[in-house]
Parts: sequence; structure tokens; C-alpha cells
Amino acid sequence: MNVCFTPPAKSTLLHCSRRAAIAFLAFATILAPTFSSTVATSQASTLETLAKLREAWVQDLRAKQLEPILKFYAVDAAFLQPNGERLTGSAALRTLFQNIMAMFDSDLTLHCQNLETSGDLAYDSGDFQESLTVIATGAKISSKGSYLIIYKRQANRTWQIVQQVWTGTPPAGT
Repeated sequence: MNVCFTPPAKSTLLHCSRRAAIAFLAFATILAPTFSSTVATSQASTLETLAKLREAWVQDLRAKQLEPILKFYAVDAAFLQPNGERLTGSAALRTLFQNIMAMFDSDLTLHCQNLETSGDLAYDSGDFQESLTVIATGAKISSKGSYLIIYKRQANRTWQIVQQVWTGTPPAGT
């Protein structure tokens, strides 16, 4: 038995779908650089904002500005000290910074190695050098190590620190 296969006739729907697909691809190709550029600009703006936050945090620490420095942190933020102690929450951070500011003058320098974002999270990782002056005696203490700051974008679109980690050997007397 001889059976011939005859391909179905091209439908109007298939022809329209093909045209629509080609038009969509052409449109997407034209707009892709616009969307890519917008995303890159937004990313660059976010990284610039985070770098400015880091520098403002350092300046507030140096100037012993307790209230402004506490505003960098989320209410439930955690601060992990070089000795492994975890301090969590606004009250614990207030006590930490009050003690630091009462005992020392800080000359802290942060050297960022990585600053990246993904959605509503970002991290800033690098090295630090700090020269502390003991207020009571004038003695100088030097320390260095690494840091990691994790930021979270809040509902009001601002960034706050949710985790902060310091590594290295704590200087004697701290």
C-alpha cells in the first residue's frame, strides 16, 4: 500500500506567530542596551551609595558621633568581634560604641577589596588598619585585620548594616 504524506498547509496563525516573534526579537534587540545600561547605572549608583555609607561610618567613629553611627545598623543587627563574641541588637551596639568612644580615640582606615550587591543584599569586604589612642594614658595601640559588612536594603529603600564582622588579633587592652 502506497501512502503519501502531504505536509499540512501553513496556517495563518503560524505565519502571524512567526512575524510576531521576529518583531519581538527586533524590538528586544533595540531595547536591550537601554535596559542593560539602566541596570548598570543603577548598580553603579548602589555601589557608590554603599561606599559613601562605609566612609560616613568611619568618619562618625573617628568623630565619636554615637547616634549617627547607630543609625547605620538595623534594629536586630549583629556585630561579631575579633574574639568571637556576637553582639546583637540596638542596645548591645549602643553599649559597644559608648565604651569604645569613652576609652579610645580611633584612627581607622578601611581598604575595600570587594563591594557587591545582589537584590536587596550587599556586602563590603576588605582589610582595616586602626590606631587607637587610649584616652586615659595617651598610649597608642595598633591593630589590623579584615572586615565584612553585610547590608540589607530596607522597606524605605535605604541600606542598613545587618551583620558586621571584624577579624584579626585584638590589640592588647581592648
